[in-house]
Amino acid sequence: MPDDSVCGPGFISIIVSDHERSAAFYQEFLGARPDPYDFGPHSTAFLGWPAFAVSSDPARGRPSPETTTISLWFRSADAQATYERAKAAGVAIVREPFDGPFGRQFILADPDGYRVTVYEKDQPLYWPPKA
Repeated sequence: MPDDSVCGPGFISIIVSDHERSAAFYQEFLGARPDPYDFGPHSTAFLGWPAFAVSSDPARGRPSPETTTISLWFRSADAQATYERAKAAGVAIVREPFDGPFGRQFILADPDGYRVTVYEKDQPLYWPPKA
């Protein structure tokens, strides 16, 4: 591999209609921790790997969840409990919980309609399970 090899992604930027509303959603339902650095009036960044931000600056474009082909996945220690909390709060559930190669998982929609898969296992399980 060359010395200038790239590994990543290291940062993901999500264009949203209201960054404060989206930031609150990602904190409350997906456990995102805000970065204390001030990224300006139109963005909130979050710590972690990869780090990500929600931005609503009109100069950066409009949200387009219906045309994006990138999937967001967030790991949960208990996907079923995360589902119950989100559903009770009226969060749009795109796919009900199921057991898949990444453990218990479900899909919800963020405030702009981006689909987010919540799952429990980083490494795929043997799939399909042996009888």
